[in-house]
Amino acid sequence: MNKILYFDNWDKGYRNFLRLDLGFKEKGFETLLLHTSSLIFDDVEKEKEIDGLKLKDISFYKTKRIKKVFKYEKPDIVIILNLSFLIDRAIVKICKDLNIKIFHLSHGKLIPKDSISVVKSIVEKENKFGLLSKISKKNVFAAFNYFSEYPNPIHFFKFINKAIKNPMEYTLFPRFSDELEVNKSLVYYPSDYEIMINEFGFPEHMVEVVGNPELDNFFHAKILDRDFFLKNHLNIESNKYVAYFDDGLALIYGWDTSKWLSFLEDLNEVLIKENLKLIVKLHPRRDITDCVSFFEANNIKYFYDIDFKNLINHSLFVISHFSSVIIYALLLNKIVKSPRWGLSEGLEEKYPEGIVTYYYNKLDFEQKLLNVDVNEESIKNYLFDSIGKVDGNAIPKIINIITSND
Repeated sequence: MNKILYFDNWDKGYRNFLRLDLGFKEKGFETLLLHTSSLIFDDVEKEKEIDGLKLKDISFYKTKRIKKVFKYEKPDIVIILNLSFLIDRAIVKICKDLNIKIFHLSHGKLIPKDSISVVKSIVEKENKFGLLSKISKKNVFAAFNYFSEYPNPIHFFKFINKAIKNPMEYTLFPRFSDELEVNKSLVYYPSDYEIMINEFGFPEHMVEVVGNPELDNFFHAKILDRDFFLKNHLNIESNKYVAYFDDGLALIYGWDTSKWLSFLEDLNEVLIKENLKLIVKLHPRRDITDCVSFFEANNIKYFYDIDFKNLINHSLFVISHFSSVIIYALLLNKIVKSPRWGLSEGLEEKYPEGIVTYYYNKLDFEQKLLNVDVNEESIKNYLFDSIGKVDGNAIPKIINIITSND
């Protein structure tokens, strides 16, 4: 039986693969998710299973060398979620050496062209110490595997020179080279394709638009009765609520937990005045260990997993800074309000004004709080230009491309 090996830095990313897993198994593939959670967290299970998907932490193999793991597992295909970091480059090299097919599957909307310079300046400001600010157990592991695959001293010095001059080439903004040469890079939207080709320099034949697999379930999901959803899914008595999408990128912008909670407190104060309930859809990477008492004290509901379509549909409006899942709200013609006052001042604007409504001072937000009208024609045109057709068939398309004999 052929084998597909998924790779991610931690086990919480399993959802990105689980939605594809049954389709691969129906094609006759054995599957496994290899992750490195033990480099980030303590007390990680070496081996477990979630909804039929097998997961193994790197500690299971008693080695830090990924090539040894690949030789042990003997996959025919490897799927990675990123294509820029040192660990990605190491895996690409290993797959070439071992004659394994490798695919990059994007797991979110890429940064818009107009935001690249803004994000670069913010990241450079927040990471004043360059490479030294990136030292961690996980990154040492990545560097070990990378330089194990590229042991030539000349390569080492070339890397150091490039990384010092442009460290983001190895993080957020890669430039194509043979280190990033995969069988295919599968991206969600036409706009992502343009970024990969025109901004990152990837060859056209290597990049393919497949649609957003997360939107397949969203597309096919049914709208539930509002009262039923509020009672049985949200467990709230309030008739009106606001859905807030946690962006998950807060730490890149210097937003530690304390700053994030201050933002939520400021936001919630405005909503309470109009008897609006705040519902927080947490990012999968968000650790709320130190936040639970805050949520309880401020009567804020929070969820990691929730019926997303109904959460948006039955909300009064949506709030987010720049989350890629804003697309879901736009698909339902729901107004998205994005704070840019106080702690939020200066954050990048991934979506055009008029598609997302930005508020640069708190008073303006308060005065227009109950304004929920949207320009449906503008949103329709924006969605067509940025994400293309949403038909609920992204998952079958991804599976067919990856399992093709081409």
